[in-house]
Amino acid sequence: MKNVTEGFIAVAGGNVWYRISGNGSGIPLLLLHGGPGMKSSDSDPLLQLGTDRPVIQYDQLGCGKSDRPTDTALWTLDRYVEELEQVIETLKLESVHLLGHSWGTMLAASYLFKKPAGVRSVIFSGPALNAQRWQQDQRNYLKQFPQDIQETITRSEREQTTDSAEYEEAMMAYYKRHMCRVDPWPKELGEALKDLNYQVYNFPFVNLS
Repeated sequence: MKNVTEGFIAVAGGNVWYRISGNGSGIPLLLLHGGPGMKSSDSDPLLQLGTDRPVIQYDQLGCGKSDRPTDTALWTLDRYVEELEQVIETLKLESVHLLGHSWGTMLAASYLFKKPAGVRSVIFSGPALNAQRWQQDQRNYLKQFPQDIQETITRSEREQTTDSAEYEEAMMAYYKRHMCRVDPWPKELGEALKDLNYQVYNFPFVNLS
């Protein structure tokens, strides 16, 4: 798409990458990607709205093209909300529509609790609004799998060996049932998982709800 602007924004803990697609006259749409630990999509169909309004993506700290610090003290909901505030302020978004996907809906909702000025609408896409409830649901789904898969996932998470091939194979069986049942997977999904920051994704976000 023409009229694409990219850059970096200084936020608490590092620099985050952003991209603005399109220059339509409508109120900008700001996208909050899922995860935590995922990244923005280069092929997001929402980018087609750029003819109507600017569509803004940014990779949250630790994700995609943004800086990847290893300080786990950065992985808190308050800091992610502060990061969102810094992005909006730096880009001078006096009016904005928000669209959060999955974990991004939790981020959007928490930001709205601060009653920010300028948010014209919010869309919760595939919402995940409570971390403990989400984790409980995943554990219940896991009980439906063969015992060896259950044990591999549980043991790897307990021993912090989630970077092993054994864990990846077990999780792939889980993902194919509960994340995407299309076979084969879309190329974009495979690339997103390959680039997933597992330090962020597997961090115990019990303080997010």
